[in-house]
This record gives sequence, C-alpha cells and structure tokens, in this order.
Amino acid sequence: MMWVWAAVLGVIQALTEFLPISSSAHLLIVPWLFGFPAQGLAFDAALHVGTSLALLLFFWRDFWGYIQRRDKFLWLIALASIPGGVIGFFGDSLIESVFHESSFAIPVAAIGMLLTTGVIWYIDANAALRRDMGEMTKKHALIIGLAQALALIPGTSRSGATIAAGLATGYKREAAARFSFLLGTPIALGAGLYKSRQIVASQPTSSELLGVLIGVAVAAILGMLVIKWLLGYVQKHDLRVFLIYRLAFATLILLVWLGR
Repeated sequence: MMWVWAAVLGVIQALTEFLPISSSAHLLIVPWLFGFPAQGLAFDAALHVGTSLALLLFFWRDFWGYIQRRDKFLWLIALASIPGGVIGFFGDSLIESVFHESSFAIPVAAIGMLLTTGVIWYIDANAALRRDMGEMTKKHALIIGLAQALALIPGTSRSGATIAAGLATGYKREAAARFSFLLGTPIALGAGLYKSRQIVASQPTSSELLGVLIGVAVAAILGMLVIKWLLGYVQKHDLRVFLIYRLAFATLILLVWLGR
C-alpha cells in the first residue's frame, strides 16, 4: 500500500509543482483529507528531486548551451536563487514547525492559497505581455527570485508566484513560465538533496526506500509531460483555469476543516 501511496504523491508532486496550484499545500492537505499519514518534509523534498530531474531532462539543452556560452542566464538564475536559498536554509525549522506541523497548518495553507490567488489573478489579468525571455535583466530576475522565496509558505505556489512576478515585470506568459522552470531547478534540487539526508539518517527499510524511489520516478516522468503541456498552454491561454481551481480547492478544504 505504501508503494501505491508513494506513486500517488509522485503524481500530485508532478502536477502541482509545475501547474500554478501549490505542491506544498497539496502534499500537506491531500494526505490529511483522505486520512493517510503525511510523509513529512523530508519525503516531500525527495519528491522535489524527481521534479528537478524532470526539469534537468527537459531543459538539458538549454542548460548545456548556457554553460558552453557562459551565458548571462546562468548568472541570472544564480542571482534569482539566492533569496529562496537563504530563507529556505535559515528558516527551515521555523517553516516546518509553523506551516507543516502546527495544528493550524491545514487552514493556513488554504487561506494562503486563497489570498495569493487574488494577487496572481490581478497580475495575470493586467499583464503587459511585451517582453521575451532574452530581455531578462538582473533587476527582474531578483524580483522573480524574491517571489520564489515567498512560495516557501504553503498555498502560495512556487510556479504561480514566479510566473506572476514575471508577468508583473512585463514578460509574456511563455517566457515567464520558462524562466520560472529554469529558476526552479537548482533550488528544488538543492533542497531535495539536503532534506533527503533525513530519510537516509532514519535508516529506512528496503520497502520504505523503494517507496521513495517510486515517488521520485513518477514525479520525474510525469513532470516532463506537464512541463511540455504547460509551456504550450500558456502561449494561448491565461492562468484563469488554475486560479478558479485554487479558489474552489481552498474553499473546500476550509469547509471540511471547519466541519471536523
């Protein structure tokens, strides 16, 4: 049963990490909603290794080209990764205790999802959509990086926050989504590998370790499909369908939580 649940969490991670609907909130809420024990931040972070692998496999030509040319995008991605990396490293214990282990973790995630949906909706509806990714500047990269740092709060959505920040600084949806994915690679991979040490330190059984590997593999394979689909989708559509889902999901969770 654990293997099946690990695969389900891998599917959830792949869908919610790249679609702007918050993977951290779903990995926290879905086990609670269906009565399965949460696997903890270490397992969640291991799943991020899977989606990081999806990003590396999907964008390897981009990254390899940047490395060969010593392209500015490597430095822009590094610059934009600093806020999230610093806050994630030094605020790890606080984030875990307040947003994942407290008795109010579920409503906090749902309320966070509701509040940030309004912000993303406003930005998406009023986006100028005039810049291509090649016009990315240090200032814009840092703004998007700061938005990524805010996404450490469950319900915000890393992809949602960074895509919205890209739109707010004038980039087209496809450019904002592409930079969001490139930016998400190092921080997700770093956080996943760092937190996965806890799984190794806990000396998991072979069955538990297999469950982790299944979750990572599912997240990686499905994640590549989701990336490809979303990059095509945002070329012709806005983010409205995802924002409606966020509102409906968060409202349902709050009603269930109040009723328990």
